Amino acid sequence: MKRILARTIYMVIVLVLSSIAVFYAIRLSGGDAVAARVPASASAEEREAVREQLGLNDPFHEQYFQYVGRILSGDLGNSLTNNAQISTLITEHGKNSLILGAAAFALVFGLGIPLGMLASLRRNSWWDGGIMTFSVAGMAVPNFWLALLAVWLFASVLGWLPSAGCCEPKQLVLPAVVLAMEGMALTVRMTRSAMLENLNQDFVRTLRAGGLSEAKVVGKHVFRNALVPIVSLAGLRIGQIVGYALVVETIFGWPGLGQVLVNAVLRRDYPVAQFFSLVLVTIVLLSNWLADVGYTVVNPRLRKA
Repeated sequence: MKRILARTIYMVIVLVLSSIAVFYAIRLSGGDAVAARVPASASAEEREAVREQLGLNDPFHEQYFQYVGRILSGDLGNSLTNNAQISTLITEHGKNSLILGAAAFALVFGLGIPLGMLASLRRNSWWDGGIMTFSVAGMAVPNFWLALLAVWLFASVLGWLPSAGCCEPKQLVLPAVVLAMEGMALTVRMTRSAMLENLNQDFVRTLRAGGLSEAKVVGKHVFRNALVPIVSLAGLRIGQIVGYALVVETIFGWPGLGQVLVNAVLRRDYPVAQFFSLVLVTIVLLSNWLADVGYTVVNPRLRKA
């Protein structure tokens, strides 16, 4: 419990520091937020009036505390570009990101764990060699490059799948696979390594000598012990999926949180960029916190700490 409490306090501190960093980084990155609200033909007086209305003339620290106060009171604000409510944006686009992220997460562990187990149980066979080659390739190819290759091959050359769009199953395949590829490769390697480490332990030989079937030895005992690092990996993979979603959603035209954030940053839409940045930071922090909690739950030694 002490470990979980300490991690919770740490998460809150990091979230506060991240909110400050995001707030100042967006404002110091250059550009004029007023351009997102007024037409290019607007006079200097009209621009100044809008700046005053939005509070952009106030000192940065006052703007920050005003912003935090509005967020805590439930007022998420509106977009500068189209005056859309941020609460509406997160409802509409959050659903799409959740679908994409869930599909990628399912691929990471739904395929990564069985492939890693197969590689460990068929060590030094052609199964093992083929799976590990796939794993190395999955980690070596950059995410954005893999996305472009997938669009070229499966959409342009073969014509099997659409290159962009939302939200039909065929349109989900390419972005989900690309988003999951590196995490799947890492899960394969982690699972194989953890399984091999446990397969060489003395308790496995004792269980086999006692007449326990190989399926029970592997499924009930070896895999359960190998689950500890895999559970720890799960939370980190959520953070990785969130980070890569910015690139994948933009390339494949998937209207999720990542695409909205990228467009908001390019347009200097401060309210949208700030809030969606904090949403993604919060998801990453929560995923890491859940990984710590899960690691504590499956590890008896840490439960006593």
